[in-house]
Amino acid sequence: MRGRFIDRILMAVCGLSFTLLALALVGLLYILSPGLKTITPSFLFSSIHEGGVLEPIVGTVYLFAGGAAIVAPIGTFTAVYMVEYAPKSLLTRLVDKTINNLAGVPSIIFGLFGFTFFCKFMGLGVSLLSGWLTMACMMLPIMVRSVEEVLRTVPESVREASLSLGATKWQTVRHVILPAVMPGILTGIVLSMARISGETAAILFTACFYTMRGLPRTVLDPVLTLTYYLFIHVVAEPGELDMPSLFGLALTLFMVTVTLCSAAFALRAYFRRRWRI
Repeated sequence: MRGRFIDRILMAVCGLSFTLLALALVGLLYILSPGLKTITPSFLFSSIHEGGVLEPIVGTVYLFAGGAAIVAPIGTFTAVYMVEYAPKSLLTRLVDKTINNLAGVPSIIFGLFGFTFFCKFMGLGVSLLSGWLTMACMMLPIMVRSVEEVLRTVPESVREASLSLGATKWQTVRHVILPAVMPGILTGIVLSMARISGETAAILFTACFYTMRGLPRTVLDPVLTLTYYLFIHVVAEPGELDMPSLFGLALTLFMVTVTLCSAAFALRAYFRRRWRI
């Protein structure tokens, strides 16, 4: 009787959470609905000099994809080392706590660090590469923590069985553990991308120029993103606000973020089916 009562409470809490999330999504779409009239092929696929947002869309995709490509291997192998190889010592615990603390650092701090270290000290300037490295620094703590948690879900008996068959530690990690946790790794990438999806402060110092003309030709060229473009229109040009265009920009950013995260979720579903996890 008591178990049924607890089950009903949990179901009610889950239902309430789902309802609140659905209402939040509906409210967000309602707020952005004035931008629907602006979302046309000419708006999406024409240059900013013609009233479109092609350069910010492509720049946003470049920034997301590059940051994810950098952080995925670094975050994965860092988590593998922390879980599979690192000795349980004071230094390991200190590094673990540091990773947790980095996840809560404000984005403006990452932006100032990226500007000082990547743009000035390393001489990369305000460029797409500096933006990638700064975004990777922001994504890394979440990526490491996500992969660590999913690695700890692999039963110890799986590792022991592989080692008992003569496999080395690295062979066990490469051929047994990593394939099993691939969906979790992709989930970490999605969570990391969600961390940077609306960031403006970090790329404000490291990656973007409003006077950027066309698309970047090399990784050392600056880039224009949707968040930065929206920021410029709202803050730098407060007397010339075109509300339908602003809502259209915000809705486009929402669509790009949802599309990229959906692609990552589709990859996760593919790996789940492949290894029947």
